[in-house]
Amino acid sequence: MSAEEFHPTYITVKTDDDVSTVGFVISDLTDEENIELLGHELFTLVDQLGCRKLILNMDKVRYMTSSVLGKLISLHRKLHRSEGQLIICNIGEELNQILSASRLNQYFRLADDLGAADELMAAG
Repeated sequence: MSAEEFHPTYITVKTDDDVSTVGFVISDLTDEENIELLGHELFTLVDQLGCRKLILNMDKVRYMTSSVLGKLISLHRKLHRSEGQLIICNIGEELNQILSASRLNQYFRLADDLGAADELMAAG
């Protein structure tokens, strides 16, 4: 599959050089069917399109279930195995509480905003 053939429903993707910034279309990631499709779209970026540097911009996301966290962990592992990078930015207070409670704020690389995420990505 080529980038031109990829038409995601739950995410938006903007690629500059070798860094893809992913935005989310849905603010409450709670429906299991949508979560499965969201996971498929995220994994397609890595598995089929060869993206190795992803920034997940969470500015539109207010809430996510543990199933979504599982998808993000799987995405992180996929990227790590292929020497890729994942940075999550613009997490709001509710998402920060979820990540902190599960200690995933220590697992993921987090940035305050897109500018900070870009700097972190450039630093490796």
